[in-house]
Amino acid sequence: MNDQATKLRNLVQRSASPLTGMIVPSAVRDRSSNSSRKVASHGRAVSGFGLRRGQPPRRRMPSKLARAIAVTSGKGGVGKTNLAVNLAVCLARLGQRVCLLDADLGLANADVLCNLTPRLTLEHVVCGQCRLAEAVLAAPGGFCLIPGASGVARLADLDRESRRALLEQLVALERAADTVIIDTAAGVTANVLAFVAAAQRVLVTTTPEPTAMTDGYGIIKALVSKAAAARIELVVNMVGSEAQGEAVFGRMNRVSRTFLNRSLEFAGSVPMDPAVREAVQQRVPFVLYAPQSPATAAMHRLARRIAGLEEPPNGQGFFSRLTAWFATSQDKSHCVG
Repeated sequence: MNDQATKLRNLVQRSASPLTGMIVPSAVRDRSSNSSRKVASHGRAVSGFGLRRGQPPRRRMPSKLARAIAVTSGKGGVGKTNLAVNLAVCLARLGQRVCLLDADLGLANADVLCNLTPRLTLEHVVCGQCRLAEAVLAAPGGFCLIPGASGVARLADLDRESRRALLEQLVALERAADTVIIDTAAGVTANVLAFVAAAQRVLVTTTPEPTAMTDGYGIIKALVSKAAAARIELVVNMVGSEAQGEAVFGRMNRVSRTFLNRSLEFAGSVPMDPAVREAVQQRVPFVLYAPQSPATAAMHRLARRIAGLEEPPNGQGFFSRLTAWFATSQDKSHCVG
């Protein structure tokens, strides 16, 4: 195989956790529902995340941390997850090693859009029932998917040792990818803000509908107050024209500058396209289902913009910052009353 999932597997095999020096061997096993072999789950899963038996830890080799991009929205139904999945495909097509983390709480459906039926999810990882690499799936288009579940909510309640063990696995994966895309839940909650605030880049998804714009402004306001340094960009989905997308951005940017003293960036817009609905019904990313469609062209423009992202700052990566957020939140909760 010569796809992005295989390349990610090979790099993970040479990676090591910065906390323990742990080797991360892995093997991609074919677990597709279309496979002729009898297997336990659907999708090609990356497994074997841990030390090889009988081998001492190897010295960790220095490597860059993946860029973290959070895709979020103020309300559901604006196409946030569809945007995240198709962005992952487009970045993979540009030669990026991409991992998509489905961080929705209870409504995780990135796997549905990829026609995957995971046996293991992030919930099983959080609960200690499996290693992270056992839950990672090779998704269509050449990226890797970590299926989400309600277990993400338990991350804030883990004790320090359990959180450290989980973060060791996540950091190792972070060092094996170029880009980590975090598909958050919709709305303003503590868990959403934790994932968004830990990312270097935040794509706030909205539509021209007034309710979507209002709720989108709400999450921008919350983010500005919690993570002033975050790079916030607006993606306007389901537009009738590019001019409409620019007009929506203009209005939201003016409000943000006036009331938050913060300017936004315009990542781009994605047109209303019947091919998108058809692709969802077929459970295929629309950039693969309709490669010549207007929506696909817009996604490729967005991916090229993302690919030109500056290097992430030295020091802590996304998952280390995420841990710090939860630790701070936990300390504050203990001080209440």
